Amino acid sequence: MAFIDILGSQLFALGFAGLIILYMTVQSYFLFRKGKRAEEIIKAGTIPLAAIGVYMFLSGLYGQFTWPLPGSYNVLFYDIYPLVGLLFIGAAATIYLKMKLQYIGFYGLLLGIMAMWYGAFGYSLKLTTEPLALLGLYTLFGVGGILGYPVMVMLDRAQAGIKNRSYLWYLLIYLFWITLLIGSILALVIGTSAIPSHLAGG
Repeated sequence: MAFIDILGSQLFALGFAGLIILYMTVQSYFLFRKGKRAEEIIKAGTIPLAAIGVYMFLSGLYGQFTWPLPGSYNVLFYDIYPLVGLLFIGAAATIYLKMKLQYIGFYGLLLGIMAMWYGAFGYSLKLTTEPLALLGLYTLFGVGGILGYPVMVMLDRAQAGIKNRSYLWYLLIYLFWITLLIGSILALVIGTSAIPSHLAGG
């Protein structure tokens, strides 16, 4: 099977998934603050989130097995990518089935640590022509994954009727949103910059 470079579309998928999660959580948060139930809003968002997760998982495996270039670039890019796809699929299923979110949040925390580790070593080894962009992308989504865990715990508490009175909870969710927004925009910017060379290269 011939290799086709789909890294641009994969970056777009990552950015889109981040923005979908941001949209779902922001909207549900403000509905909850108004005393309204946000279950249907969140449930509707699981469909595009799961679809993107499936694409990320399958295309990540494709990249891992067909990468034609020498060295460890396939390891840097594709060790994590399918696992992130599984995170989004798992999150969509967890929300759809109305299960506790903290466990998928804990998976996101572990994956976030892994992403930051890979990003740090990829940067130190200068494995891309844009090492700062690589470091920023891996770090932002890594921090987002880590912050996602307390946010999921907070959502579980809210669903159980337990009020989160501490300002620390609100600080964490705001940091989660900011990190997710910047990381998603960075993924889209990198993906957009890759389009000309990908199209020119066939």
